[in-house]
Amino acid sequence: MLQRVRAKVQMTDEQAQAIEAEARADLGGLRVRIAKRRKHPTDAQRASITREALDSAATDQELAQQHGISRRSLYRYIKRGVQR
Repeated sequence: MLQRVRAKVQMTDEQAQAIEAEARADLGGLRVRIAKRRKHPTDAQRASITREALDSAATDQELAQQHGISRRSLYRYIKRGVQR
């Protein structure tokens, strides 16, 4: 856990260990996995992605990576955007 935290946030080993010790004390010393779910895009964000996909010369893979979604989600946004 410490390695993942340090990789994303600039902190020292001591700071990371202090945070982990505090979390373990609060949770009774148990190891707990915290899921990292992304929030779903809003309708406005989906519409923006759809417009960009239809107007852009970039590949589908590039657009999906740029917006942090899968190609399948990109295709679904386009399909639903065209139907609405």
